Amino acid sequence: MTNKLPCHVVKDMLPQYAEDLLAPESAEDIREHLNECEECSELYRQMTSPEPEIEVDTTEVDYLKKVKKNRRNIITAAVIIVALIAAGAFINSRIQAAKATINYDEATGTMVIYGKDDTNIKIPATIDNANELDAQFDSFHLKMHVPLLRNNGVALKEYLPEYLGRTNESLKFIRNYMKENCDNEGLIERADKYVDLSIMAYSDYSWTEEADRIELKIGNYYWHREELYILSLLGSKTVQWKQLGYAWYLGSCIDPYGEVLYMGFVENVTDLPYYDAYTRGGGTLEATPENYKILNDAVSYMCLTSDVLSGSPYEIMPLNKTALYNAPVKVREPGDEMSVCMATSFIAYLSDQYGFDKVSEFCFNMDNFENAFGTDYQSAYDSWAEWIKATYGE
Repeated sequence: MTNKLPCHVVKDMLPQYAEDLLAPESAEDIREHLNECEECSELYRQMTSPEPEIEVDTTEVDYLKKVKKNRRNIITAAVIIVALIAAGAFINSRIQAAKATINYDEATGTMVIYGKDDTNIKIPATIDNANELDAQFDSFHLKMHVPLLRNNGVALKEYLPEYLGRTNESLKFIRNYMKENCDNEGLIERADKYVDLSIMAYSDYSWTEEADRIELKIGNYYWHREELYILSLLGSKTVQWKQLGYAWYLGSCIDPYGEVLYMGFVENVTDLPYYDAYTRGGGTLEATPENYKILNDAVSYMCLTSDVLSGSPYEIMPLNKTALYNAPVKVREPGDEMSVCMATSFIAYLSDQYGFDKVSEFCFNMDNFENAFGTDYQSAYDSWAEWIKATYGE
C-alpha cells in the first residue's frame, strides 16, 4: 500500500526534499508522487535547475575599477555581512527543516504533520479548528479524527504532541522488546514493517498486513494502540484469553509508554472495590507499569473471591460474554471465561514462572498448553489463583 500525498503537501515539502532533509520513507513518497504528477515535477525541475548565466556589462566593470579603495572595502564588508546573514538563514532553515513540518488545509480541516521520529512537536493554534490529523513519521503514520479527542475534553495542543511522542516510543519499545525476547521469524518480519494507525469515528477494530506495512484500525479507541499492534505482531486474527492477556501484559505491564497508563487509573483507584487488595499487593498512586500489573492482580482477586460476573469486560465480565473480543474461533478453550484483567494477570504469572519467551511461543503458535509449559492448564490456573489469594488477600 502506497501513501498518496496530495499536491499541496508535496509542494510544501519540495524544499526539504531538494535539500535531502526528509526521512527515507517520506522521500520515497515524494519521488513516487513526482513520477506521476507533471505539475509537481515541473515545479521541482524549476527549483533545482541551474541559475542562468548573467551577462556582465563591461562599462559597469570599468566604473567599479575606478572606485576608491576605501569604497571597495566598505562594499567588501557589506558583502561579507550579507553572506553571513544568508549563511545563518540557510543553517536555520536546515535546523527548522529537521524538525516537524506542519501544514493546515482549511478546506478539509486537516492538520498535516511530517517529522522525524525524535521530533518534539509544537502543535499550532490551528489544531483547534481541525477535523482530522494526518501525522507521518519515519516508522509510523497516524490518521486521527480529532473530534474524538475534543469530545473527551482533551486539551489538544498539550495532549497531541505527547500522544504522538508516546506512540513513537511505545511502538519502538514493543517491536524491540519482542524481537529481543522472542525467537520467531514471523514476528521479526512484521516488527520491521511500517505502521499505519487509523483512529477514526465508526471505523472497525482490526488489523491487516501488507507487503511493507501493517495497518491498525483502532476505531474510536485511541488508547488501544499497543494492544492491537501486539495482536498484529502475533499474527492473531482471532482473540482468545491468551492473545488478549499477552497484549495487555506487554502493552501495559511492561511497556513504560503504554497509553493506558496515562488514562488516569490511579486517580480513581481509591474509590474502587479492589483498592484494599491493590494496596496489600504494594500498589501506589503512581502511573507505572508495575502498578498496572498489581491493579490487574487486585481485580483478579476480587473476581476469584466474589464470584460476580457483571461489569466491564476488563474487570469482571468474561471474554466470551462481550462482543468486542468475541471473534469467531473454531474452538473455545479453557480460560475464555476470564476477564481481560484476569487474563493479563495470569499471563504475567506464567511469564514469571516459565519465561516471557515461553509465553510468547505459546501465543504465537496457538500451541497446546501442556506442550508449551509442561503442565496442564487447570493445574497452572489453580496455582495462579492460590498465589493471588495469598498475596492480595487479608
